[in-house]
Amino acid sequence: MAHPMSEQRGLAGGRRVGASGDRGWGPRAWGVVGVLPLLAVVAAGCPPREDKPIEVRITGPGDRGVELTPQEVLAAAKTEGELWWCTSVPDKAADRFLAAFQKEYPFINAHYWRAGTFDVVNKVERELESGDVRTDVLHVLDVGVFLSLKRQGELLRYEPLEARAVAPELTDPGYWWGLRNVAICMAYNPRKLPPSQAPKTWQDLLRPELNGRIAIKDATSAGSAYAEYFFLRQLYGSRFWEQLAGNQPTICKSAQEVMTKLLAANSPICVAGEMVSYQVYTYERLEKQPVVGIWPTEGVPMIVAPVAILARAPHPNAAKLFVNFALSQRGQAVFQDLVGSYSVRDDVPPRAGEKALSQIRQLTPEDGWDEYLEKQPELRAEFNKFFHPGLE
Repeated sequence: MAHPMSEQRGLAGGRRVGASGDRGWGPRAWGVVGVLPLLAVVAAGCPPREDKPIEVRITGPGDRGVELTPQEVLAAAKTEGELWWCTSVPDKAADRFLAAFQKEYPFINAHYWRAGTFDVVNKVERELESGDVRTDVLHVLDVGVFLSLKRQGELLRYEPLEARAVAPELTDPGYWWGLRNVAICMAYNPRKLPPSQAPKTWQDLLRPELNGRIAIKDATSAGSAYAEYFFLRQLYGSRFWEQLAGNQPTICKSAQEVMTKLLAANSPICVAGEMVSYQVYTYERLEKQPVVGIWPTEGVPMIVAPVAILARAPHPNAAKLFVNFALSQRGQAVFQDLVGSYSVRDDVPPRAGEKALSQIRQLTPEDGWDEYLEKQPELRAEFNKFFHPGLE
């Protein structure tokens, strides 16, 4: 039986892209990144390549309790020869990150399939339910997904050596690790809204003069949008969102759609009420667009985007090499340059001109990430009640 992913559009080096081109997958979730040529990224942001392979120590039940040596993992990965990565990372960044990984391990034919967070999750869930698992590595912007998969016994247990450099609060040792830190802020177009009138707090979005002039992403389909909904509801209660709905914001499916409306001269949208900070950085600093980031004084939601290997991954050893590379200093430097989000390692500084994490007042879950997961069905239904009443 042909691999369903093999029917997708091919790219250089055997990589594949899924999501928007596949029938039945709905609208494409799209993100904007500051992409540098790969050679420049490697030369400028990464330490010299070492000859020895990246080390991974295995402790999972899938290996019958035997701790494999790095050489054994490498040999097994060569035999497997393939990797499938399902992710919500934008296409160009995912493709170039796989190119960096394949430069390190040219014997692995690496592919990716990408879509919005919850579309990726739905795909993986269908694979698990059918028993026909094709995904090796999963990375999306929603920690709740990984908590759920762990509870179901669907994450491979092992511990990569590079995970020791990741802050403890950004991992669930042996199961998943933060691949990136993502801050959620706002932005406005100074050509449409004078700086003196731009929002400074989240509650400024409720001002009557912004009625019909705000765009936000849909919390039922985008991981970052759900995070904003969760954290601001934690801060202000459901009344905040009910009032914001009364201000008639435009609900968008992607960051591209938000920015298109924000930048279009014939659009009334002047404020992006939910943007991940690296997208704002890209538009404002790299592309020199009329976009100004807003860091609300109450604090900004900060979410960790994990990476993990599925317990039934068809290429588990190639996946182990991939995860360890992604968590290494070299991998994190490449990933940060391509995607733009904050690294999970202290030895990888933010990009030039970007706020340091120490300068950001961060909003985190009051009762831990388990609550973040448990409340998803309830809060997504509540979002629909406020913003999509016709779906009830």
